[in-house]
Amino acid sequence: MSKNEKKNRYIFIYATFPSKKSASRTAEKLIQKKLAVCANIRKHDAVYVWEGRLYKEKEFGALFKTREDRWKKAEKFILKKHPYETPVILKININDGNAGFQKWVDGGLD
Repeated sequence: MSKNEKKNRYIFIYATFPSKKSASRTAEKLIQKKLAVCANIRKHDAVYVWEGRLYKEKEFGALFKTREDRWKKAEKFILKKHPYETPVILKININDGNAGFQKWVDGGLD
């Protein structure tokens, strides 16, 4: 995929964090570095297995709005700064989006 093709593809990055502070700090840095234009952060209950044990905890999920051409740098930044040993960092492709959204994302990243 060429650089131009990546620039024209929009994505969400989803990651979970142990605290609102860590999610917010990551969001602020990604936006300052022009790796994302927005983050939606929500508190939720997490039920998961880790090393054979069942856990029930509060977590904060963050949905970052960005483009494909920012994915690798954003993923690397989140991995480097994330407090979890094995964080979830997912790239979600957006197949369709309104022109106003795309223009807003482009304006925040360029």
